[in-house]
Amino acid sequence: MPRSLHRLPLLFAVGLAACSTAPDTGETLPAPAIGSALYRVTFEATWSAGTHANFPAGAHFSSVIGASHRADALLFRPGQAASLGIKNMAERGNNTALRSEINALQSSGAAFRLLEAPYFNSPGSVSDTIRLDAAHPRLSLVTMIAPSPDWFVALEDENLLDATGQWATQRHLPARAYDAGTDSGPTFTAPDQPTLPAGVVTPLRLAPAQGPAPDGPPLGTWHLERLN
Repeated sequence: MPRSLHRLPLLFAVGLAACSTAPDTGETLPAPAIGSALYRVTFEATWSAGTHANFPAGAHFSSVIGASHRADALLFRPGQAASLGIKNMAERGNNTALRSEINALQSSGAAFRLLEAPYFNSPGSVSDTIRLDAAHPRLSLVTMIAPSPDWFVALEDENLLDATGQWATQRHLPARAYDAGTDSGPTFTAPDQPTLPAGVVTPLRLAPAQGPAPDGPPLGTWHLERLN
C-alpha cells in the first residue's frame, strides 16, 4: 500500500479534533456568526377598547420607522430631549425629519439599514424586513400612537447578536409606550398644547380598560424572526 494512504486516518482525526469540541467538557461549540442577518419584523397591535380605557375613534399607528444600528446610534433615549425627528413622528406621524436623521447615521457608519412600513389601524399588524450585521446588531423602531398629543410606541435598542456570536432566531417583545415631552395634552384627542420648554422622553402609562391597576398592558408585541 502507498505510504500516503497510511496517513489518511491520522489526517482525518486531526481534522475532527480541530472543529468541534470544547476542552474538558466535550460540548460542541457553536459556529461563529458570519455575515449579516435578515429579520422579518411584525408589529402586532392589540390596543383596543378591550385593553385600554378611553380608546379613541379612528385609532391607528403611523408608519413604523427605524434602523439597524450600533450601540451609540440611538433614535431616542428616555430621560433626554426628543430630536426633531422623534418630535414630528410622535406629534404628527411625519417621518421626514426622522428619516433624514437615520440617513445621516447611515452616512456616518453608525446605522446600517432603514425600515419603514405603512400605517395601519389598531387592532391590526404590519410587517417588513430589515438586515443587520455584526457591526450594527441592534434594532430600534418607533411609531406614533394616533390620535395622541405626542405619544409613541417603540422597540428600543434591541441587541440581536448574543455573547456567543449567534443571531437570535426569534424574539417577542412588548410594545411599550412613550411620551415625547413636546406636547402637554392630557388625552388622545386634546388640542395642541406645546410644552415650553420641551421636556424629555418618558415612559407612558395608559390606564387599562378595566381594573384598578395603575399601569396598562402593552399596546402590542414586536415579533422578530430571523430569515437566514
